[in-house]
Amino acid sequence: MIRLSGVSYTYPHGERPAIKNISLGINGNEFIAIMGRNGSGKSTLARLLNGLLLPGQGDVSVDGLSSSRPENLLPIRKKVGLLFPDPDSQLLANLVEEEVAFGPENLGLEPAEIRNRVDTALKMVSMEDYIKYPPYLLSGGQKQRICMASLLAMQPDYLILDEPFSMLDPRGRKDLLTLFKKMREQQGIALVLITHSLEEAMQAERIIIVDNGQIHTIGTPADIMTMGAQLTQVGIEPLEISNFIGELNRNPGVKIPADITDIESLVDILCPSS
Repeated sequence: MIRLSGVSYTYPHGERPAIKNISLGINGNEFIAIMGRNGSGKSTLARLLNGLLLPGQGDVSVDGLSSSRPENLLPIRKKVGLLFPDPDSQLLANLVEEEVAFGPENLGLEPAEIRNRVDTALKMVSMEDYIKYPPYLLSGGQKQRICMASLLAMQPDYLILDEPFSMLDPRGRKDLLTLFKKMREQQGIALVLITHSLEEAMQAERIIIVDNGQIHTIGTPADIMTMGAQLTQVGIEPLEISNFIGELNRNPGVKIPADITDIESLVDILCPSS
């Protein structure tokens, strides 16, 4: 489990805390989404989860290892993989295979195991045909897939995904989200998805809304769907179907549940089979 206890963090020269007094638990094999407007503190929270940032107050621990102890930072970062939204800031090697192999090599694994991890990870993100390519020749979306493969090759226990689909087309987003969910089911990896998209967040078990550096709301997708106009107030765009249901409910005698997220369920309510 990742546990935050009374965590606050202020950036150097910052006038106010980016994160204020957050307490939170993330279980192994859990899928949660973190949402909030730009500057709300969600990316700072992501960096605290894997020890890239250390709390100014409070404590962050991963499976009992506190990030406040320097000797724990390497084990924590092995357990918690963090994917940034900008792939160019993460790519270091001259060839794709070297990039993906970098992490496993630093773990001191045998060459055969490294080879297996590289090949498996590239296949998982559908980039196995680019193994000999220089990363700088790839598109933004392809670079992001290579960064994902690099994380997968490390076989972490927790994956922190900070806006991971920003450079992918809708089909690529759907495919990779399906991949991560499948990995979670098969390998027991916990997923923490940081996203602006409520549609993506609805795939999670819990959604955490952060505003002004503090937790505003924690709830299931069904709970979040009932927030209505409150979502806009914390910088989250409601689903189109929510707006449609809201308009329908303005009509006398119409009462459709606010937590419906798919067209099929809405059609069943509006046009029940006899």
